[in-house]
Amino acid sequence: MKKLLFPIVLLAAASVLPAHAEKDHTPLGKEMEALNDTYKSFRKETDPVKGAASAREAQERVLKALAFAPALLEDEKDPAAKEKAMAEYKTMMGKLYVTLCEVESAFIAKDLAKVAVLADSIKGEKKEGHGKFIKEEDH
Repeated sequence: MKKLLFPIVLLAAASVLPAHAEKDHTPLGKEMEALNDTYKSFRKETDPVKGAASAREAQERVLKALAFAPALLEDEKDPAAKEKAMAEYKTMMGKLYVTLCEVESAFIAKDLAKVAVLADSIKGEKKEGHGKFIKEEDH
């Protein structure tokens, strides 16, 4: 009986954990957290070499994140809706990748004003993407 009680208690505890705690432990959640950290670092960077390197690191994170589907899509029962949403997710991530390439180019050109504008646009894209692909209680 004691052997059965532990898994039941464990499942009960897991069911009351906040949803965002689960999200952070998914492969996509881990990549997005790392991407966010990299984004924060290049937003403040004034050294063009370091900034360009951070932009390339962020690009790598986006490519890795594309291998995963947002958890919200896993719950979608309609195959056509899921396919459409997945295409939208990949499109948004593709646009983010392009913007990060532009950030890298701006750092290389030592155009920190352009970096700032691009970084602000990423902030807006992030908010839009999270609004579409993260459950309300997760963010």
